[in-house]
Amino acid sequence: MRRLVVLLLVVAGLTLVARGAIPCAGWQLQPDCYVALHPGPVENTFGLVAVDEARTYPPTGKLLLTTVLVESKLDLLEWVAGPFRTGVDQVPRERIYPPGSDREEVRQQNVALMVDSQLEATLAALRELGYEFDTDFDGARVVEVMADTAAEGRLEVGDVIVAVDGTTVSDNRGLVERIQDAAPGDEVTLTVQREGQRREITLQLGAASDDPSVAQVGVQVTSHLELPVDIAIDAGVIGGPSAGLVFALSMVELLEPGDLLGGAVVAATGTIDRDGNVGGVGGIRQKVRAASSPEDGEPASVFLVPQGNIVEAETASVERDILLVPVGTLADAVAALRAIRDGEEPVDARALSAP
Repeated sequence: MRRLVVLLLVVAGLTLVARGAIPCAGWQLQPDCYVALHPGPVENTFGLVAVDEARTYPPTGKLLLTTVLVESKLDLLEWVAGPFRTGVDQVPRERIYPPGSDREEVRQQNVALMVDSQLEATLAALRELGYEFDTDFDGARVVEVMADTAAEGRLEVGDVIVAVDGTTVSDNRGLVERIQDAAPGDEVTLTVQREGQRREITLQLGAASDDPSVAQVGVQVTSHLELPVDIAIDAGVIGGPSAGLVFALSMVELLEPGDLLGGAVVAATGTIDRDGNVGGVGGIRQKVRAASSPEDGEPASVFLVPQGNIVEAETASVERDILLVPVGTLADAVAALRAIRDGEEPVDARALSAP
């Protein structure tokens, strides 16, 4: 009888674990407390970057942007089999979805990070190319209008908000601070630049979904800067800051005379700041594997990896040989590509071989 009771308790406990009924704070070892990272789609960034008002030089090679797919719901068998799934890593859920944040909030955060990353990549690339320009921001540019908010139907993607109730807004932070000084239900008048014209738009502020006491307009914005070259990046649904390096390299290749890639297919990942410093990213093992065996197109022969990720990158499982090149700055990455183009091996490059 006692054995039967113990068996029933074990079965009941496994059922609760499988259903995620036990909070992760109380018991971490259960499927609902983990997500799985898979190699994601790979895209040639030259199809995502558009340059106006400047001469461009057609590339002969490809620069691949790599992504990671997140499997957010694991059943018991998938969770147990996790360590044996090639190219897949399981990580604690809170690393991808911080406590208190839902998937939509994480998506919005990643959109904002991607937009900021695009601006930083543009500044880094133009500086690498020798352009000189004023780095003072000129307002807050709208990059997404959220549905069912005060902004829907009133503001448009591309609008630049330059003032709130007559007070100048110089960047995205300035806009957020001005709106947070108000309360949900208050009316504000936004001064907006749209297609070269200024207009006044008055709307009633809504409330933030995660805190009803905080006012919001209902837009995602980034700081706006007038630049000597008009560069637009269409990243689609890709979010986060990890494509900064590959976007910057794409701009350098398109705007610089000559051929940086020399026909090679190269993948790259890494955050970047306006000074060209490259930072580490998550999911590097999945990105390296994706670059070595994309679902469509040619595999990369070279992968430019942030210095902070190189040790982990060397543990990736690949289907084809690939050369890993650690880089700390945009200048390092450009120098590495020139070396490869000229038949030389970049500094500290290391080969990763397929089984």
